[in-house]
Amino acid sequence: REKTLGDMHPDFASVSETLADLYTLVGNNDKAISLYLQAKSIREEVLGDQHLHFAYSLNSLASLYRNMGDYDKALVFYKKANDIIEKVVGRLHPTFGFSLDEMAATYSDMGKNEEALQFYLQAKEITEKIFSDTHPNFAATLGNLAATYQRMGKDQKALSLFLQAKDLQEAVLGDRHPNLAHSLNQVAHLHQNMGAHQKAWRYALQALAVSSGHRLGTNITPAWADTLLRASFASNLHLEQTIYILGTIHTLLQQAPSLPNTAHQQLLVSDLATALLTQFRNNVSNDKDKLRLLTQSNKWLQRSLVDLYGAQQDQKAFTLVDQNKSVLLLQATKSEKAYRLGNLPDSLVWQDRKLGQQQSQLEAQLLEQRPKAEQDRLRNALNEVNQAIDKLEKQIKNNHPKYHQLKYQQPTIEVAAIQALLDNQTALLEYVISDSAVHIFYMDQQNLVWKKQSVTKRALRKRIRKLHQALSNHWQVENNPQKSYQIFVDQAHWFYQQLLAPVLEGRSGLNNLVIVTDGELGHLPFETFLVEPAPQVVTSYHKLHYLVVDYNISYNYSAALWQENKLAPAPTNNGQLFGLAANYDLQLDSAMLGVRLPTDQWLRETLTPLPGARQEVEVLQERYRGFFAFDHLASEKTVKDKAGDFAILHFATHGLLHAQRPMLSSLALSEDNDSLESNFWQAHEISKMTLHANLVVLSACATGYGKFEQGNGIASLARAFMYAGAPSTVVSLWQVNDYATAHIMEYFYAQLADGLPIDQALRQAKLKYLNLAKDHMAHPAFWSPFVHLGKTDPVVLQTKGLGLWSWSLGVVGFLLLGGGWWTLRRRQARVG
Repeated sequence: REKTLGDMHPDFASVSETLADLYTLVGNNDKAISLYLQAKSIREEVLGDQHLHFAYSLNSLASLYRNMGDYDKALVFYKKANDIIEKVVGRLHPTFGFSLDEMAATYSDMGKNEEALQFYLQAKEITEKIFSDTHPNFAATLGNLAATYQRMGKDQKALSLFLQAKDLQEAVLGDRHPNLAHSLNQVAHLHQNMGAHQKAWRYALQALAVSSGHRLGTNITPAWADTLLRASFASNLHLEQTIYILGTIHTLLQQAPSLPNTAHQQLLVSDLATALLTQFRNNVSNDKDKLRLLTQSNKWLQRSLVDLYGAQQDQKAFTLVDQNKSVLLLQATKSEKAYRLGNLPDSLVWQDRKLGQQQSQLEAQLLEQRPKAEQDRLRNALNEVNQAIDKLEKQIKNNHPKYHQLKYQQPTIEVAAIQALLDNQTALLEYVISDSAVHIFYMDQQNLVWKKQSVTKRALRKRIRKLHQALSNHWQVENNPQKSYQIFVDQAHWFYQQLLAPVLEGRSGLNNLVIVTDGELGHLPFETFLVEPAPQVVTSYHKLHYLVVDYNISYNYSAALWQENKLAPAPTNNGQLFGLAANYDLQLDSAMLGVRLPTDQWLRETLTPLPGARQEVEVLQERYRGFFAFDHLASEKTVKDKAGDFAILHFATHGLLHAQRPMLSSLALSEDNDSLESNFWQAHEISKMTLHANLVVLSACATGYGKFEQGNGIASLARAFMYAGAPSTVVSLWQVNDYATAHIMEYFYAQLADGLPIDQALRQAKLKYLNLAKDHMAHPAFWSPFVHLGKTDPVVLQTKGLGLWSWSLGVVGFLLLGGGWWTLRRRQARVG
């Protein structure tokens, strides 16, 4: 149609929307939304914004936004569609009834049951008049109305409507439709709520037969689970319904603890659901849709932990926990390995990478504020790239199955294999946050210990925010020292007692901790946790017993990723350092004003100079071999041309965190008036680079901070560099001070040059700073923002052979400050 009618024809819009419908059915929501928006734009341009087909586009978009959890946006589109439909064809029209039904479902998802009920009753009246009570649309409305009554606690009303919907669906849709499976499962769930367990079992197994095509009994055995694991599901909707039905079955098992082997059966069901979710996740190609499914996997993980705790199955629990972490990052790592071992031709490797870069670039550009015509052009281009990716993936799957298997196979985590990689001075600690507890897994060469600390997720988040604020609020450190001190010492000791003391106390010989956090715990430097209670009156920060005094500490997104990193060969590079210090005094030429986005121009104007950043990189240039970029040379073009060859990449810049759209977070580089590069090096661009560095040091603000994504860790610039292949990063968790950062970095590189592992070098730099700092400057706000993620191996750093006297210059300069807090306070923080 594009070839014969062009890409602005209503028929082209229709087929684009149909393709989008199919993407939603297989779980690729992100690809669908781009096509829906394209169809909407065409219809608005060609047919006008009061045409019925334009209203169809609005409804399609609203439904998708609702499924993605963006309820406010969904309601806006539904209301616009309703107004158009009512004007054009009146209220007694199928589309109007459908729109009311979907709007009611949105209110229901938001927990606004009274509003939902009002719209459902209107939709039921319209649908019954138009179709009579024997149409599948009427059955869908009945089911939605029933679900609302169920949420309102009116189980009998809900049961009657679900049974009516079930009978109608079976008559007109047949006995294998996913809607029928859904209704049967809801009937089972209601019977379970009312204590009628036998009826609940009967309906749940009927629902399972509809969704899977297999009639199974109540005796849940490995063979029972294997039957479903090997089932050929008619669609992803059938697979998704099966997973929901397993949730009902798991609850029924929980409510029958007197039956033999119930706990074992619950575990079988949990394992099965997790495996099916993995299948589902591998069926979708977009990361956003994978993340949605990872959230479901986490719910099943929480069920499994309840089933396993106290059952002496610590190894199984640890394996399940780690399989649900850093899934996408680990898959990206495995992709690189699959390129090498899967015999994929270089031409396909290049094509795969190129399409991925184009997709990421277009998705990011569509998030930025651009004129409508440009948005339409970009969206059309993204749709073409998405179709090219689908075609390539199918080609690779059919012609290169070994690569496909290496890329998508579920990693197997073996406790013994990880223990074999730990030396006798190192322990790995992994955390999982559930609604009512924090689970701690401690592992060393000989032991695996699982502890559960009773603390609600809400209470834990509140404490995390308090400690993070106490560490990052420079103003309070100076202006209210008593309050700042009190909040810090109370929270820092509480975290040690709750998260570390239960597994560390009584153990000797440990020097190194590898920590895998969960949730917002990734926003805290464990180094600052206080091993002993602090005096209640303000005392010198030098005298407090921080965890960093006792241990070298590094962080990882998962034990599997740590293992993968540990076994991976060292990157091949030139063994030198790439250092960059951005200059924010450089101005954009007037001729470039039409090239840069207005938002980029505004951001550029907000960036303040960082004199300490330049001094920091000048010290590195004086002492180490490599390439060092200042002024116009410290640009995005330089980075992309040069950075791929160096052992260490060091960026002294502003870091710009985009909390809502992490892929737009960036390092702000110097303006060089390049027409192709914005000089805001964004996370999505970084993640698609191919780097060969042993270590990336982000001497900027909040480069390790960001939104937690279930199953994928903290969405930060640090993670973007790990996607690009960097096995090790040093990043910050809040706005860092320009001057303190320069000194810590100086000490850190001196330790690296002496051959220390990265975690030890960073620890020694912090301790040295702490010993030399005076008064408020010893507060953890200044020495603890930087943490190390990833591989700890020493990095070869080629020096220029300077004598020891040169190192003393920095120390003397620091000591000359004495208690010079006012000088420090006036230094600029590295914030955007």
